[in-house]
Amino acid sequence: MNDNAGRGRRGPAGLALSAGLVLGALAFFAIAVSSISHTPGIGGWLGGILGGGFVGLLVAGAGAWAAMALIPKPTAPAAPPGREPVIGGTLEQTLAELEAIRLRTRQQIGARQRLFIPLCAAAGLILGLISLMRGDQDGIFDLLKFTAAGAGVGWFWASHKLSEAYRRLYKERVLPQLASQFGALTYRQAAPDLDTLRRHRLFDDFDGWTCEDEIVGDYRGLGLSIVELKLTHGSGKEQRTVFNGLLTTVTLPRNLKGTTVVLPDRGVFGNLRDRLAGGGVERVVIEDPVFEKAYEVYGTDQIAARALLTPAFMERFRKLAEGGRFGAPIALAQDARLLLAQPKGSVGNLFEPPSYRQPAAGRDALSALSADIEHVLAVADAVIDLDYAARAQAAPAP
Repeated sequence: MNDNAGRGRRGPAGLALSAGLVLGALAFFAIAVSSISHTPGIGGWLGGILGGGFVGLLVAGAGAWAAMALIPKPTAPAAPPGREPVIGGTLEQTLAELEAIRLRTRQQIGARQRLFIPLCAAAGLILGLISLMRGDQDGIFDLLKFTAAGAGVGWFWASHKLSEAYRRLYKERVLPQLASQFGALTYRQAAPDLDTLRRHRLFDDFDGWTCEDEIVGDYRGLGLSIVELKLTHGSGKEQRTVFNGLLTTVTLPRNLKGTTVVLPDRGVFGNLRDRLAGGGVERVVIEDPVFEKAYEVYGTDQIAARALLTPAFMERFRKLAEGGRFGAPIALAQDARLLLAQPKGSVGNLFEPPSYRQPAAGRDALSALSADIEHVLAVADAVIDLDYAARAQAAPAP
């Protein structure tokens, strides 16, 4: 086994230890040189050696601590959270190809980290020393912050682009095959219809969005689209999340008259604001006092809206938020489409592939992705059950 092969297999723990030693040596020499140049004589020499040695040991110790934290610890195998994915045929071949790409990506990132982390940390240390000499910083700990920030920049610079490329490739090649195991479904990059969301005022004003995942196809004999969407307003520290959850759209086996929108009740001010929004919609009064207290209904056709919101619809709609996984839903019914927006409750990010540090064919990662698909299809089942015509025509869940 040659030295290059040994260095190529060095894991994050080895990189952290090496970075700590290199940065510790750089800190020692930088502080020693700075002290000697500012205070010629024995005092400067002693101060530089002692101060540089102290900081160098701190940095090296931090590297050793990080290395120990990064050493993999044995864990008991976790039970799969959902349906076991079937690994074979095309999927097995795809995973083998991704594993080769993953190993190459890990080697490339490791080589870049060994170069960029020390260089950027040294640059941060130099900037800290310059700032210290100018009197902008108070002492050693400020110098350490500059050094740590530089190391962080180097780590991000070395790994982000390559790891993100592998992440996208994994999703594009594996998720469509996992989705197909649940029926005539696939996965694709999402392109949400933001104009519809704005036109019907389903959410507060938003100017930013993040959306990359969509499960789409034919489910239980009905057209289906499930999108993971995050809407934001503002930027920087002023940015706030307007919506973060799932948009589920089911194509109904019938055309609806007009447009009906169901929103969580926002109080007197919210109700008045929406009534004055115009757009041809007006408040629809629902005779169910429990539902009327929790939700507002707007529509272009009073009769069609009341026909849609049957007692069974309202009962199922209220129960959607009771499981804790999602918040109070929002609904839009128009033409042959029923759209449901559900903010995340206890649900984290969905459809997240394993990182380049983990095997491409890891059973836990594949089971987690399969479980994510199963969970969003349970949401689709709930949307189908809202409408009596969809419920009557839909095939049994697979």
